[in-house]
Amino acid sequence: MYSAEHEQRFDNDAPAATEQLGLLSEILNRETFSILGEEVRVGHGWRCWDVGAGEGSVSRWLAARVGTSGHVVASDLKPQHVPSHPRIEAIRHDLTSDPWPEPEFDLIHARLLLMHLADKEAIAVKLAAHLRPGGALVLTDWYSGHADEGLIKSPVDDYTERIFQEYHDGVLKLAGQTGMDFDWAARTPDVLFAAGHRDLTVRDYQAPGEGGTPTARLARLHSYMLEPFLLSQTNLTAADLDVIRQTLLDAKFEMVTNHTRTTVVRVPK
Repeated sequence: MYSAEHEQRFDNDAPAATEQLGLLSEILNRETFSILGEEVRVGHGWRCWDVGAGEGSVSRWLAARVGTSGHVVASDLKPQHVPSHPRIEAIRHDLTSDPWPEPEFDLIHARLLLMHLADKEAIAVKLAAHLRPGGALVLTDWYSGHADEGLIKSPVDDYTERIFQEYHDGVLKLAGQTGMDFDWAARTPDVLFAAGHRDLTVRDYQAPGEGGTPTARLARLHSYMLEPFLLSQTNLTAADLDVIRQTLLDAKFEMVTNHTRTTVVRVPK
């Protein structure tokens, strides 16, 4: 979870939270670890802040990377999924209202976080100011700016195409009601550039979408987690949802997945 101001349907206390957070890690960790390891080059002795740490897989990776002289602060509104580790300090923290950890971090990482917050622009700038000279800020969020790709890559019948469109539209409707901003990831570099940061890089990533892959399994899980909303606020029926769930496990099916866009900011030494 991210902040108390954001009414979450995907709560860390939910029965499906462990599975959901695990699937997100399966989808995104390889790209995240490539950025942190090969581009940012997190090293021995670094002090890191993993904001909105979720189930703590990035915090665990950072703890191994920084070695015995390093330290990782893993913050979340509900941090119970973060594992115990001698170099991980897991804290219950609301980014929008609680005092922040002591500044001077070598790395601040936030994944799928700022897109949920109303004052994301100010928070992004404040996070960059919380770095030591030479430190790096890594912000990753979902990005749906590739609408021309459609929803489904594999051949499907009209019925399947219709119910997947209905499911997609329903999820977007709920996202809008809860304040999710799928355009934020495209604006992030401009916000930080306007704040005076010049050392900026941007990376785009799109996970595989074949049936049975982590992305398809996450969409299937969400169909259960959001079922009351989908049945009451869309034209989908319970039978339609059963077909969607079966299709998402079919290896011959391939959907188009959302991209993530990551902005890396380095502050001058």
